[in-house]
Amino acid sequence: SRVLSNELAEIRKVTKMLGNARMSLEQVQLRLTTIHDLGDAMVAIGPAMSTMKGLKSSLGRFMPEADSELNSMTQTLNGLMMDSLAGDSFSMETGASSEETERILQEASAVAEQQIGDKFPSVPTSTGLSQSSQSTY
Repeated sequence: SRVLSNELAEIRKVTKMLGNARMSLEQVQLRLTTIHDLGDAMVAIGPAMSTMKGLKSSLGRFMPEADSELNSMTQTLNGLMMDSLAGDSFSMETGASSEETERILQEASAVAEQQIGDKFPSVPTSTGLSQSSQSTY
């Protein structure tokens, strides 16, 4: 029974480690998907900016207020595109990155622990084993 108990403990440990890895990889996949979607948004913003520049020149003659508003919107979109495409907005600070990483790993560990508890029986305590082995002999 002790061998089975040790094997069960090892299986639980490996299952927990694999669950942690799976959850962490899912978090990374989600973040990469978000970055990919942001790139798609930047591709869509490009034509909108050229349209706004065209409107700016034609509306500026009739409505000077529209010219300044379109100029402001164009500058905002330009800044957004430059930050996103240059990668400056995706640079991570080491402290924030490690805190976020630690939070993700803790969350993955909690989920893995719960899944392990659902799949495998609990390991008997050594006190229970010693009492039952003493009564057998």
